[in-house]
Formats: sequence, C-alpha cells, structure tokens
Amino acid sequence: MRSKPSGRVIGAGLAGVTVAAAAAVAVAMSPTASATVDVITISSATPTVGGDYTLHASLSGASVGLLIYWSDNGASLTPVGKVPWPPGEASLDWSPSTPGQHIITASQGSSTQTLVVNVGTGSGGTTTTTPPTTTPPTTTPPTTTPSTTTPGGSGSGSSSGSAKGLLGGLLGSS
Repeated sequence: MRSKPSGRVIGAGLAGVTVAAAAAVAVAMSPTASATVDVITISSATPTVGGDYTLHASLSGASVGLLIYWSDNGASLTPVGKVPWPPGEASLDWSPSTPGQHIITASQGSSTQTLVVNVGTGSGGTTTTTPPTTTPPTTTPPTTTPSTTTPGGSGSGSSSGSAKGLLGGLLGSS
C-alpha cells in the first residue's frame, strides 16, 4: 500500500508561512536604525591651499557602520561612500585646492553635519618667490694709531739694561 504524503507537505508549508509572517512582524515592529554624525573636526586650525589635512567625524547610533559620505562645498569627496573605521569614527585625507570658505559636510544615513573651514593662500599654493637682494660688502681700511713709547720708561734714569742704553750704544752715546 502506498501512503499519501500530502498531509505532511501541507503541514510543512503552513509552518514556513508562519515563520515568514513572524519575521515580517518582527521587522515591522523593530525601531528604525539610526546613525548620527555628532561632530566634524579638522587637523589644523589654519589650513592653507595645497596642505594635507585630516577631516574627522565622530559617529553614534545603532547604525554607525553605515557608509559615510563627505563633500566640500557640495562637491563629493567620496562618491561611493567610505566605511567608518574604527566603528564610530570616520576620517578622510583632504587637500584644499582653492582659498576661501569651504563647507565640509559629512553624511551618514539621514544624519548630516557641516563644518565651515576658512582656507588661506599660504605655502601650499603657487607662489612667486623673489630672491633676496644682496649688496656687495664694502671694505674700509683700518685706521690705526701708532703706539707711542717713551724711551727709558719710568725708572731711576739709569741707561743700563734699558732701551735707552741700547739705543744710545747703537748711536754712539751712552
């Protein structure tokens, strides 16, 4: 005799539908995942054109692992997004190419923060360097005053052993 498996198939099908329905209810009732960009900072208080800087965002919320998107004055710096690493932190190397005000934006999920950065024209840009002017050195002949010595110096007036005696001997007087 042959048994009919139809009862078992129907039972398995009903169990599968029940599990799927329970999963759908759990997803529908779960709180929405949230990500928050708390604050954005930059590695320098005085950035200049052509300098290399690090933009940093602190993240919080249940979805801190979502991709983060960076932009500068609306132009995307990360078109495909960037994975935050370590979790709760996101960094990006940035080198401004123009002076002036830059509005840096970090977005993750529905959360966005901005940072206004004023970029100077400092050492990173194209600059023209004027060589220092040099003037040739001037030489002034030294002015020396010959020292004067008095023969005999201060003594008893005796000519023996003194320069006066030696000089007198050479000149023929004593």
